[in-house]
Amino acid sequence: MLGAMAGDVDRERVAKYAVARRGSLGLTQEQLAERAGVTVKTVYNLESGERWPQARTRSAVEDALRWHPGDLARIGEGLEPQDGRDHVAPELAELNAYFAELRTDPGDKRRMALAFFRALYGEPDGR
Repeated sequence: MLGAMAGDVDRERVAKYAVARRGSLGLTQEQLAERAGVTVKTVYNLESGERWPQARTRSAVEDALRWHPGDLARIGEGLEPQDGRDHVAPELAELNAYFAELRTDPGDKRRMALAFFRALYGEPDGR
């Protein structure tokens, strides 16, 4: 049942998932709270398993953690988040492949990419 009430969910499991997800995104509790528009105490309560947040708060936290609506309830019911992939993973994988190729390319492609980045960001200090 996805309309889980506080007594129906495994808050400890939700806490573990939320802490792990926040860590994988490189966020502090303060940063997550800011992104979600909630207090740090709210994040602490979720991550400690102390309290089950209201629906609006769950939605804001899910969004800040890049999860789908209802994922906290799904996790609390023993299921996995709806879509375990990060929303930006395909783009990051494509960029990683491109940069890996550039590292080994001694030719024009590398020179063009460097010229682009220099134009975009300027010359690095000390070079």
